[in-house]
Amino acid sequence: EPATPATQASLADVVPTTNGALKLIWHDGTTHEFDNVWLRDQCDCPQCLHPRTKQKLLDAATIPIDIAPVDVTLGNVDELNITWTSERHRSVYNTEWLQKCASGQFKLVPPEQKRKLWETGIGIDSLPTAQYDDVMESDKALYAWLSRLLKPGIGIVKGAPLVEGTVLTFGERVSNVRKSIFGRSYQIVAYPDDETTDVSYTPRILNLHTDLVYFENPVVFVTIHCREMRGPPDQGMSVFADGFLAAERLKESHPEAYRVLTSLPVDYLLEVDGKPYRNRTRVICTDSDGNVEKIRANSLDLVTKDMPYHQQRPLLSAFRLLTEYIRDSSVLLRYQLKAGDIVIVDNRRILHGRTAFNTKEMRRHLEGCYLEYDGFKANLGSLEEKWGNEV
Repeated sequence: EPATPATQASLADVVPTTNGALKLIWHDGTTHEFDNVWLRDQCDCPQCLHPRTKQKLLDAATIPIDIAPVDVTLGNVDELNITWTSERHRSVYNTEWLQKCASGQFKLVPPEQKRKLWETGIGIDSLPTAQYDDVMESDKALYAWLSRLLKPGIGIVKGAPLVEGTVLTFGERVSNVRKSIFGRSYQIVAYPDDETTDVSYTPRILNLHTDLVYFENPVVFVTIHCREMRGPPDQGMSVFADGFLAAERLKESHPEAYRVLTSLPVDYLLEVDGKPYRNRTRVICTDSDGNVEKIRANSLDLVTKDMPYHQQRPLLSAFRLLTEYIRDSSVLLRYQLKAGDIVIVDNRRILHGRTAFNTKEMRRHLEGCYLEYDGFKANLGSLEEKWGNEV
């Protein structure tokens, strides 16, 4: 760990305690206790931690609960050496790292980026925007863009090549591409009603929605590459909405409707080639603390046929109220994609849709793919280590 003069204090002494721990005493007078089992588990020598994968070779379940040091020495100014009783194993710890752990400054995983709810009049200019060549060629530029993405839940990249597969190349640069029932990528062009597998692939209006609500584990990022866009600027326009904002407004003005959508499940269904994909979920999903973590709203795939009678009116009324907030024009983002644009949206939060268009007047060709959050988070964490202090 690099030195941080503002927080670093040299270690003065180490004292065993009676409760299976070591008390570290710093020259500035502060003290911290570290459990012996925890300390043994943190050894990062090649015998205990794989040097390449960082996987633990030491089985934490085999560490004796009464393990204790037989020898403790202070090495260099930032080094603590401990030899353990059970196997006479020697561990070396960076004292500044120990101090960061005790004070809560060390975080293995970067903290989740804070979301900012959209405000009235949000425009495309307020979103994280980058040039395709920059994010593809420069890790620093990629980090600068990715590190701002989750705050609004949507970002734009411009100047991408107009060839098939560009969205996959870009997607693999950002995260891991997840194959869906539509393939690794999918072409969004207008088909006749009797040839389409989804209303997205028609010129009809596409109401605001989150994707793959009929899957138990939906993807986090929807990524769309505009390969062609020619025609009237008021047709085939992309529309986006902040689902977390809509949920917050619903909670404030209609708490009972909010309670219904966070507690009662609904069913979503899509049939592809005769195969039904069906999922039961809540429209507003919250974590153990009651914070909204997902919006799963899609009127196209909502199925109410077997909804219990006593739930029908409460659920449908609450869904309608939420939808009114989602479609509130004062907080909608409307944008006519341009050829070479790539838009990426957080599918847990941001709903997307499209205005209708006339296929005789407009040529509109998009290519999309889905990205995993785990790959995004791992990529962002790696880039943060290199560029976090510079961007």
